[in-house]
Amino acid sequence: MTASASGHDDQVERRIREWAAAHREEIAAHLRELVEIETPSDAPETFDAFFERLAADLRDVGLETDRVAGETTGGRLEAWSPSDGDGGDEEIQFVLGHADTVWPLGTVADDPPELRDDVIEGPGTLDMKGGLTQLVFALRALEEFGVDPALPVHVLVSSDEEIGSPESKPRIRELAARANRVFVLEPASGPEGKIKIARKAVGRFTVRIEGKAAHAGIEPEAGASATEELGSVIQQLHRLTDVDAGVTVNVGQVEAGLRPNVVAPGAKAEVDVRAPTDEAATAVESKIRSLEASTPGTSLTIEGGFGRPPMEQTPGNRLLWERVQRTGRRLGFELEGTRSGGASDGNDASQHAPTIDGFGAVGDGAHQSFEYVDLDALADRVALLTGCLLDEPLPEDPEERLSGGTAGDETIGDGATDDGATDDGTTDDGETDDGATDDETIDDRTAENGGTGR
Repeated sequence: MTASASGHDDQVERRIREWAAAHREEIAAHLRELVEIETPSDAPETFDAFFERLAADLRDVGLETDRVAGETTGGRLEAWSPSDGDGGDEEIQFVLGHADTVWPLGTVADDPPELRDDVIEGPGTLDMKGGLTQLVFALRALEEFGVDPALPVHVLVSSDEEIGSPESKPRIRELAARANRVFVLEPASGPEGKIKIARKAVGRFTVRIEGKAAHAGIEPEAGASATEELGSVIQQLHRLTDVDAGVTVNVGQVEAGLRPNVVAPGAKAEVDVRAPTDEAATAVESKIRSLEASTPGTSLTIEGGFGRPPMEQTPGNRLLWERVQRTGRRLGFELEGTRSGGASDGNDASQHAPTIDGFGAVGDGAHQSFEYVDLDALADRVALLTGCLLDEPLPEDPEERLSGGTAGDETIGDGATDDGATDDGTTDDGETDDGATDDETIDDRTAENGGTGR
């Protein structure tokens, strides 16, 4: 790569889109090959072959690579432009993805990837080997047209995102702190291909209740029912849901009692909590921790907390989204943004740098048997990522450059319809939130106060 196209050479960008469309069959073949190398989160030994293949692709386009072994996971692969120097102080643009899937070993043998019409279907196609293929071909496009990205590119591909990124998260935060912007190659939201420009904080709480056992038929008055108290607590927790404010509290799993004829000495509930802002997360967590047992003879303890912070509409995030939209328009298509109720590594990266998420493949059925990627849309996303890598760096004070005014002029409608399905990403405890339609459409010019980062 030699020349720079950060001045928005429309002709180069149009040629890049034509090039990506012309290479659709190669894109499909590459994605199929990645899918055939199975990489379940819980099988770390499978990642050597996958990362070896992906590293070769990245070295072919001039990046340097480093395979970092994990302690209990499959580790990670990093790649960077030679000018980055791997770990220096130079500002970077950070491209973030993961190789792990939720599918157990043997799934591909039973359900091999299938190319039909305009889609490729198979386990892990959408979440998120389609995004990794998109990355490879975006970098090939830069090489093909002899243009350099506006900033050095640093890539991190983890093996533990689907289980909450326990080992990769510190490195993700470290690189995000050096980044001018972050592109997260999680799948776009739904077949419409909406890009995720805001995500909710995700928390997991465990409520434990201690009662006293007694014979339910002979002397029930000698006992204290943890089940009775749990029923009261569940109602109190669900009353904390405020759909208009974007806060949801869901008791998803419960355990209680020993036998039907014994007053329950213990009970437990697992609670999922989502909130759109740090302020809302703090408020709902305070209310949860203030719960007290009301059934005589019982006591209550609460464990857990928020494991993923929200990805909020900071001025930096808003400006990055405006830039992405403009790049899309130059390439000939309009982009729509959405707020997701799920979480990803983008939640953490956004605490340090402007971040755009759901920037990967378009399709449907993530974590489901009909998972697929739209190949025409994937070629378009190759061109979009290429164009964004060429775009000029974000300024130090993005608020001054926003076309929609300062942050806080308008707010995201937290009461927008929530589709109810789950979304891609994970909570820190390893819960998987996938599906790509748990989101709320956000008008292109909306904004929201709060959050950190530029």
